Amino acid sequence: MTEQGCGDRPGASVAGWRAVEQSGSAPGAENVHAAWRMEVAARVAGTYAGNGNLAALAVAGSVGAGLADRFSDLELDCYWVRPPADADRLGPVAALGGELAALWDYDADDQEWSEDYRVGELDITVSNFLVGSIDRFLDDVVLGSSTDPVRHMRLAAIQRSRPLIGADLMASWRLRADAYPDTLVTALVEQALAPAALAGWAAREALVSRGDDLAAADLLTRTGHAVVRAVLALNRVYLPHRQLKWQRQLLSGLAVAPARLAERLGTLTAGPAEQALEAAAALLAETAALAEAHSGADISAFREILDERRKPVDPPAV
Repeated sequence: MTEQGCGDRPGASVAGWRAVEQSGSAPGAENVHAAWRMEVAARVAGTYAGNGNLAALAVAGSVGAGLADRFSDLELDCYWVRPPADADRLGPVAALGGELAALWDYDADDQEWSEDYRVGELDITVSNFLVGSIDRFLDDVVLGSSTDPVRHMRLAAIQRSRPLIGADLMASWRLRADAYPDTLVTALVEQALAPAALAGWAAREALVSRGDDLAAADLLTRTGHAVVRAVLALNRVYLPHRQLKWQRQLLSGLAVAPARLAERLGTLTAGPAEQALEAAAALLAETAALAEAHSGADISAFREILDERRKPVDPPAV
């Protein structure tokens, strides 16, 4: 073990976890960035040993998914029976010889406590939740079809993370989260393909004609978000992050999606605005067709706006 608890040797002994090889690496090559961070996570988990208030601990984010790269920090989720005391949260930092950066009070909106610290050169963020909060989140989403992004991101984290403590509890939560109701699909598709998502769409040709590249880029970005959010809902996938990080991995293998979705999303931010907007129109039309075929969503208002086009008006001939 080297400086402040971070070892140099890659590799992790977490059962059932596999680091995904990185893009551009040789076939079968180990993702050393994910493996090393998972090894550190296992050491962190060891500092919680014997704490009867801790019901579960999971490695979240890109490390938990096996995707981490050299820019990734380490995200840990702790689930407590009772509100954690400062000693519960700070004890592991001291045991690891870590440097505390922030100790955040309870956030009532997210129902979360969090702390940030550094071990060696690695930044670690710990999010703390009550078991009762997760049970309520599950009821709100699965039984009540809540579209609240805070709840969805938490359920996505539970599904994608790697438990190091409390695997049985997390497995039971995952089983409940998998029961993604039809009413939620409909609500999220209508939310994603709401008319507001296409604000300014009718003026797209004007933006190109005037060279309004920033305005066109904003419109294209909103278009991409609308498509991705609708497609995730159609595939009953919880939104893992508002910024849609790890976009290509998130969209790979989806059963209900426009052809070559990840590739075509890339064209929205590359090349001339005129071509990108044409690609966006085709992608939106295909997404709308999928939404109508695979959900009960009413997107008639969205369809109307999609067909709108501002008419150029010239002065009358003299």
